Amino acid sequence: MENFANKIISIFGGREIDLPQNIKILMDLKKEYGIEEIYYSELIKRIHGKDEQSLKLREFIKNQVRKLLYECRECPLHLADCHTQKVPGEGEWNSPLMLIGEAPGFEEDRLGRPFVGRAGELLTVILNKLNIDRKKVYITNVVKCRPPKNRTPLASEVRACSKILELELEFISPKVIITLGSVPLNYFKPKSSIVQSRGQWIYERGFWIMPTFHPAYILRQGGETLKRVKWQVWHDFTRAIAKVKELNGDYKFN
Repeated sequence: MENFANKIISIFGGREIDLPQNIKILMDLKKEYGIEEIYYSELIKRIHGKDEQSLKLREFIKNQVRKLLYECRECPLHLADCHTQKVPGEGEWNSPLMLIGEAPGFEEDRLGRPFVGRAGELLTVILNKLNIDRKKVYITNVVKCRPPKNRTPLASEVRACSKILELELEFISPKVIITLGSVPLNYFKPKSSIVQSRGQWIYERGFWIMPTFHPAYILRQGGETLKRVKWQVWHDFTRAIAKVKELNGDYKFN
């Protein structure tokens, strides 16, 4: 990793450059744990090992990413009256499945955890019915600060917060992603309609992405529409889990 960084610096003639955050974090990781020279891809594989050392490496990276999040001042949301704290992702950093929502709501902001309000309770019910322990998947939002009145995040806020999401994607390296709502769908496939794209696989950047409705959308429905939407979301989740098992069948969700 150090040789890799030195090669980058040599390209710029020794001038001071700002290395990507993922490279900085991995260099800090190597220094912290005395890891000898190793290729980037091999280090990522080591992070995803099943031994005790790999667990410590993942914990170190998680703490580094959270530190960057808590220090973030890239957009005005951290100054909004509705915002009291950042809401980092949570769950298993070695999970092949990642769930990505839009932004924290009132309860998420209050507790500092994603999907803990009414929509989060419904999400947990869905996972439980699929025999999945919520702690065994990784759950996050595109934007980590609560927008005023729970409005849809602005494009500028998404861009500002994308640095954290990109680090989560890089280090967790999920096989399958379930996007909940239009914001995470459009993060991967801009100018998409959630109604039209829901349930349709997207293969982007090495991720199998299943777009579906946000649990909050389900809660706003009633009558026959509610029944239809619930079955649509259930169908999307079951297909996503089946894809995870196809790609990483030895992972235990409970």
